[in-house]
Amino acid sequence: MRPAICLLALFATLVPSGYAQAPQKPNLSAIHNQQMVDWTQQQRPQPVNGQYDAQKRPAAQTFTGMIVKSGGKYVLTTSDNVSYELDDQKRASQFEGKQVQVTGNLDKSSNMIQVRDIKAAT
Repeated sequence: MRPAICLLALFATLVPSGYAQAPQKPNLSAIHNQQMVDWTQQQRPQPVNGQYDAQKRPAAQTFTGMIVKSGGKYVLTTSDNVSYELDDQKRASQFEGKQVQVTGNLDKSSNMIQVRDIKAAT
């Protein structure tokens, strides 16, 4: 009977050690990921390629007149004989000789309209 008691004693000492957990190392990946999430949540959204930067974009103006070719370039000539160069020559060419409304931003230093839209005047 003695061997059974020894075996039971040996078993009793080994079983608890199987359930003991070794000290765990911190999960650096999880810590790093949490820091990245915190960092990205603190960032201010930025427009991609200026596509969504409407806050800095000046309000568009509407100019009415006729598209004519002058000096090899298409320009918008208003009823008071003021001419504005147009930065979108391809679109302007489709309206040559027609009354139009041009929506865009005027660069006063070059007297050029940065065209957003051109449509026939109503």
